[in-house]
Amino acid sequence: MLDFTQTNPKMTAAWQDHIAHGDIVSFRFPLAEEGAGESPKARPCVVLDIERIGDRRYALLAYGTTSRRQSNVGYEIHIRKQDDYAAAGLNEPTKFVGRRRLLVPLTHSGFVICAAVGAPVLGSLAGAPLKRLNVVRGRIHADRDIAEHRRRYNAPRRPRRAAVRDKDFTVEQRSPKRRAVRPAVRT
Repeated sequence: MLDFTQTNPKMTAAWQDHIAHGDIVSFRFPLAEEGAGESPKARPCVVLDIERIGDRRYALLAYGTTSRRQSNVGYEIHIRKQDDYAAAGLNEPTKFVGRRRLLVPLTHSGFVICAAVGAPVLGSLAGAPLKRLNVVRGRIHADRDIAEHRRRYNAPRRPRRAAVRDKDFTVEQRSPKRRAVRPAVRT
């Protein structure tokens, strides 16, 4: 009898051809908080989008953290249930911060390749976290479209020059109104 094990093509050496939004990858995400001489540590990142620019494919990655600090907010995707984070290849509850995102080519050296599978892919989102990812993606696309519309259709503004006194405006000297002191009227 033939034994057949189905392998996920995302978790092979050919991962770059099969990666899609919703996949969790290990990537050395640079942060401003880390020291200048330090190499960024490998972090789980969610793939928000795959884009093609010219003949190269790029991944839009969102930073993943287990921290609950207020600095890590904006377009968040929370993975709290054990079944969800286990399916995503994570060890503990994690949130992905869509405000902290990075567009990198799939050939970037920051992807941390797991020696066992030959790919940086840890797992994929499913269920409620995947629905939330799609909401976040929609918001990011809408923001991008709005910014493009503003750049394209808003008239270019002339640079403002400084106002010159007595030419562009006049300063009127006024004294505050004085209240008249009225004697009290007795009846």
